[in-house]
Amino acid sequence: MDLAIVITIVVLTFGAGGWFYKINTQLAKLGKDITPLIILHKKELIEYYLSKGIMPNPGMTPRKQYLIDKLQAGTLSYFESQELSNILKAEEKRAKESGNTDALVAILGLLALVAIIAALLKK
Repeated sequence: MDLAIVITIVVLTFGAGGWFYKINTQLAKLGKDITPLIILHKKELIEYYLSKGIMPNPGMTPRKQYLIDKLQAGTLSYFESQELSNILKAEEKRAKESGNTDALVAILGLLALVAIIAALLKK
């Protein structure tokens, strides 16, 4: 009886491990497939953010404008990308609280772009 329980636990553990490994490889493949699409549509993501994603309060600060201009020009450094990411995460929180889905989608798109650029700069 005890042996049957141990065998069942071992089988379930290996099954769950295999399942998690398969999910992890699928997510890694998805990340590799979507990265070029996000970079390809950098201009559209930034334009959509500028039209929909800027919350009325505080709006566009000079520092955020500077960082977005550097993002558009492709000269954003790793530390600047982290700073822009923090600004966007605060905006994301405000957009969720206010229920502004257009702004939320625009912010998340720009966050994905900044995250990919930061990952590329880190390498």
